Amino acid sequence: MAQAMLSYDVLIIVFEWLRDDYKSLFACSLVNRTFKEAAATYLYRKVTYAPPFSNVLDLRRRDDIEGGFFASARLPHNAPLVRRLEVGGYLSGRPPPVNRFPAQLKSAVECWRHLQIVVFAPKQYPDHLFADILPLLSRLPLLRSIAVNGACADEQLSNSLVQILQLESLTIESPTRAILQRLPEWLERLVGTLRSLRLTHSCGSVTPGVLRSYIPHVQSVTTFALGLSYSLTDTDVFTFWQDLPSLHTIDYRYYLQLRPSIAPRLPRLRHLTVRYSSITTKDYADRLCRWVRRVVAQSPLQTLRLRCENHVCGPAVSFDPLIEHLSTKHSAELRVLDMSDCFVGKRMLQTLCRACIYLEEMALSVSTEALDVFLTEAISLKRLHTASFNIRHRKHRLNISQEFAQTLIKSAPRLRRITIDGMSFEASKLPTSSG
Repeated sequence: MAQAMLSYDVLIIVFEWLRDDYKSLFACSLVNRTFKEAAATYLYRKVTYAPPFSNVLDLRRRDDIEGGFFASARLPHNAPLVRRLEVGGYLSGRPPPVNRFPAQLKSAVECWRHLQIVVFAPKQYPDHLFADILPLLSRLPLLRSIAVNGACADEQLSNSLVQILQLESLTIESPTRAILQRLPEWLERLVGTLRSLRLTHSCGSVTPGVLRSYIPHVQSVTTFALGLSYSLTDTDVFTFWQDLPSLHTIDYRYYLQLRPSIAPRLPRLRHLTVRYSSITTKDYADRLCRWVRRVVAQSPLQTLRLRCENHVCGPAVSFDPLIEHLSTKHSAELRVLDMSDCFVGKRMLQTLCRACIYLEEMALSVSTEALDVFLTEAISLKRLHTASFNIRHRKHRLNISQEFAQTLIKSAPRLRRITIDGMSFEASKLPTSSG
């Protein structure tokens, strides 16, 4: 009963910890009216419609558009709470009026006047699904972020798309020539507000000339992402990055190039994400390490993420040269090191723990013996709260007991979560009478 008397302002703070746990939020909403109002703020903050792939027509399946969460979010008392809308997955390809979703989606957007983030990226969709919806987005006063894919990027729809202004973040997945031709005009209109520009996935249509045409309009952009484009050399990309004076976050799809390039000067770069294909040879790994070292050589790097975009197989190739560089040049600034598919030897893990003492998050591939090194050296990592290890070079199946996980968590003063081969353990430490 004491919990039921908590005020709305306190409950909002408490429910922030449950913002992605919809089952618990729904249970809390059944307590009383105050709980219901506070929980609804998080229950209806994000609306996602993303049907899974299916090649079987199930006539008994409940219509989620008419009677599910999508419908309840349109009720008058819930509609003002919706801040984010995501449409993805495999939508029915049938045309209206047999397919009621386009009309329902248009009606929903008209209800959700407080939308701030919109993501339209379905994998399968009917033609012209968003034809009547994109013009509505330009009338939403709070809309600040939009992400779209080919469903919104043909010549007809791109005309409506470029009318959406006041955006702070723009993401285009696999941009087509149609949208790339209109993009300089759109960017010019967004000069005063845009801070994040992301061109992701297949970016083969992004050529050196296309990149240069964006430079006058992205001087205030702080975050830039670029997918795979074999049309661009390292020199093209490095030159573009250097011409963005406010750039501090980069997300880039790397591919191996044997031609020489310039050495970029990126004195404001703090966060770097590099995506790459699976590496099976030492030469390929060394080239990627050298590429990363060149990019961050003059940067106050705080976050480094290396993400393999396909299944990791074959031998575990060492990334020790990159760890040595980070330990020598960036130990004072580095806070997040996410290289879960990159193998690091025992000696270099020891060097990392002793040098990069301000690390807060760490994800690496290591040998079984390296866990013993972590046990003895993690005491130096005073701020580490999350650690993840993928075990390579194992001689037998590794069984992680709760007792061993507890020992690992106790090895660093602030470590709360540790993951080994996908198995996660999380601890909460309570104060005692001695503090």
